[in-house]
Amino acid sequence: MDSRFDRPLYTRAEVALHLGLPATTLGDWLRSGALAAGAGGRGEPTITFAGLVETHMLRQLRRTGLSLQAIGEAAVALRSRAGRQYPLAWSGLAHDGRDLLIEIAAEGREAGWERIRDSQGGLPGVLRRGSAAIGWSDDGYAATLRLVIYQDIDVIVDPSQSRGQPVIAGSGVRVEDVLDRIRTGASYREIAGKFDLEDFEVEALVRPHIRPPAFRKSRLPEPQDALI
Repeated sequence: MDSRFDRPLYTRAEVALHLGLPATTLGDWLRSGALAAGAGGRGEPTITFAGLVETHMLRQLRRTGLSLQAIGEAAVALRSRAGRQYPLAWSGLAHDGRDLLIEIAAEGREAGWERIRDSQGGLPGVLRRGSAAIGWSDDGYAATLRLVIYQDIDVIVDPSQSRGQPVIAGSGVRVEDVLDRIRTGASYREIAGKFDLEDFEVEALVRPHIRPPAFRKSRLPEPQDALI
């Protein structure tokens, strides 16, 4: 069993929380076929680590201007054509600003790129691939994901640590443990001392979970990440 693909770790609500997405948007993406989730009752984990990475990548691709339909059709094609259950969590994908492309050398053929929707190869131009927030494993699939909603501190998810729950990179401190201390009324300074953090790092962990006064009428700034 590979914990990246075979073990549901997150509920839909947790995926939306970790990535700073509206739950309705995540629901739309799942219904489109661009993303896949397992079966389960309300509130049960149905999304794997690879599914979380795919959701992150889908958001990044949508920001480049690719349509949800184009992404969904490419994902469905790759699942059936190449047997790739989580194609958006694979490093052999790129895009040219309009279409998703596949690295055909990864399928045992000559080096180059091919457009997924019509299998056209020999495509010129600059390609953009991957995401700076993803750490890749030797098999070409994602191994870790940095959560870009957190600024001023590196928070990652790694299915080999804390059952894939967000932790502070390098220390392994769970974000949820810090938030639990906040809920009990502990001060930032007390929490910083408990977990060997700086005060500003505690604030950075809490910031994405605090609703601004005008939350009902405004949206939080969109988290930023670079495609590479």
